[in-house]
Amino acid sequence: MIEPAKPAPLSWTLRTGLLGIMTLYYWAAFFWHPVWLRHVGIIQYKGWFLDAYALLASSDAAALGLDPYAPNPLDYFHRAHVYSHWWLHLHDVGLTRADVVWVGAGLGAGFLLMALWRLRPVSAGQFLWYLAVLCSSPVILGVDRANNDLVIFIVLAPLVPCLLSRRGVVRLLAPLLVIAAAMLKYYPAAAGLLLLTAAPRRELRARVAITLGLLVLAGWGVAGDLAHFGQIGPKPEGLMSFGAAAFFNTLGWSGWLPKAVGLAAGAAVVAACWFRRALGDWRPAPEQQSDWLHFVLGAALLTGCFFMGMNYGYRWVFSIWMAPFLWTSPADLAVPPEVRRLARSMRWLLLLSLWWDPACCLVINQLTGVMTGGAIVRVADGLFLAGQPIDWAFFLGLLVFLSSFARRGMDLLRAGTP
Repeated sequence: MIEPAKPAPLSWTLRTGLLGIMTLYYWAAFFWHPVWLRHVGIIQYKGWFLDAYALLASSDAAALGLDPYAPNPLDYFHRAHVYSHWWLHLHDVGLTRADVVWVGAGLGAGFLLMALWRLRPVSAGQFLWYLAVLCSSPVILGVDRANNDLVIFIVLAPLVPCLLSRRGVVRLLAPLLVIAAAMLKYYPAAAGLLLLTAAPRRELRARVAITLGLLVLAGWGVAGDLAHFGQIGPKPEGLMSFGAAAFFNTLGWSGWLPKAVGLAAGAAVVAACWFRRALGDWRPAPEQQSDWLHFVLGAALLTGCFFMGMNYGYRWVFSIWMAPFLWTSPADLAVPPEVRRLARSMRWLLLLSLWWDPACCLVINQLTGVMTGGAIVRVADGLFLAGQPIDWAFFLGLLVFLSSFARRGMDLLRAGTP
């Protein structure tokens, strides 16, 4: 294997610092000129950190004895609480709506620090690749709204380091991180796939048993919250959203059928990859393990969201974990050619997925005043529909990698490791 030259510590520090500075500079441009946000597909209604404000307003409502699952008069848009009841305890630690600015800014800063901890560019090309991901509109949308996906990102950031620790007791902390994230926002339960990471059979079985037990307890604890979510959960659609059902919904399909078709297509790809061993016996080298596991973590979260429902664009923040593997593996000659080709294709598909909707919004904004409102809506729908093959190709490619990881994990669970 031909390894890339390792930069000196100062070089790494300078590159990472410059990446953070340029990202902050780009973000700050929208802070000082919020009107620019609409040009990259982001609509800012009442100012910054709207989603953090909604959480704090729900907590305030619960503290006042109001029903947080009903339309909330304390929120700008009277939004009902759509997450687990654990968020309703924010007032117990002294947080209220008056704290929204520093809470939102703190979330954005913590998220960027965790992202830079993962992204460590060693070349100019890698630097630009990371910058394109960090400055994409879906990531800015998450920071603009201080969405609690940023909290999930921070909570799960130590997961891979825990699994790669040499100390068994540290590795067994990994299930606690997954459950903590799942109890806050449900879908992070998909990160449980990562707990199939190779380990001695006894430890692997203990890890899986602990996770399943905790998931049952967590599910029992948030069952009522899930019932509320099904009734009042948000319904994303159009540009700056994604999901397997989006293609069918845009064509006029509604109800349960679009989701069923999407799930069936995903299941068929998983079955084909599972039984045909799509990636053969390939497994990453030890020095690739961190990049690979972070890739699997981001892929599991995003793929689960894609096939289970519609999502707002800020969910793409988890693609940050995938970026290093998609950059390094295509250039690693020790990786089989078919894996390198797939990773290279996925890198371009990710870039297109992140920037397609903002580019479409830029085009649509030029049509304002030139075309009627109805015509603009039809153009927007057409552009959104044209982008669906990109998302589908990307997520089907992720299933190839995830199927390989899951199959190897299940083999180890049954047979153990040397």
